[in-house]
Amino acid sequence: MEKQTITHHGNTFELVDRVPHGYLIWNIGKNMIDGYLPLCRLAYFQPFPGGRNIEVETLKAIKCEGAQTILAAIGYGPETPDQMERYIKKHERKRNHAVEVERMKKALPLMRQIWWD
Repeated sequence: MEKQTITHHGNTFELVDRVPHGYLIWNIGKNMIDGYLPLCRLAYFQPFPGGRNIEVETLKAIKCEGAQTILAAIGYGPETPDQMERYIKKHERKRNHAVEVERMKKALPLMRQIWWD
């Protein structure tokens, strides 16, 4: 079976139905086609400690409703449903985190609908 792909802003994404092991949601915000959640894998070698270089030749995407809601929430750090839950529990009573918590509360049910390997 031939792989299905989409191309956006010069990047080619293989379409998948789940987040493969070793992949994370690529936090590119509104720079993605609506309805698709971009996925990436970090490069093995990073240019400096804490680096986030990705392997652009292995990009993937999942077609899903609420992709922009998820992208708006992961910009604050948590990249998985479990990480979002922990963030919400830790910060939901803190006023200075109200925006982040609300975005994650909206994104969490959508994140739970995605299959994670």
